[in-house]
Amino acid sequence: MADRTIEDPAAERRNGERVNRIFAVRHRLVRRPGSRSISDWSLSSTRNMSHSGLLFLSATSYRRGDVLELQVVMSGVIDVYNGRAEVMRVKEISAAAFDVGVKYIPAKLSTRSAKSHLGRPIG
Repeated sequence: MADRTIEDPAAERRNGERVNRIFAVRHRLVRRPGSRSISDWSLSSTRNMSHSGLLFLSATSYRRGDVLELQVVMSGVIDVYNGRAEVMRVKEISAAAFDVGVKYIPAKLSTRSAKSHLGRPIG
């Protein structure tokens, strides 16, 4: 099968060195531009990682701009990454396998106003 790459080469901006590490990764679509789809969890493995993103093998052909929820686990017990990431590139490597490159999305820290908790009865 011909190599079909779905990407924007100009958008490929790596900010760190990638290291080849193979970890289990659970992934699912949580947001697609123009759609309300949320998919079921899929299980796969990483190919390489950096401090800003990772590349993993997927049976699902995601689209550039999709937002995924990822759970990357080492040895089944240690969380390496647990959060959201944006799909930056997708490369078809066979009829049912895709390399998916993602960039981590920083978690938004929730802030609570101390004022909202004042004056509330305790107990």
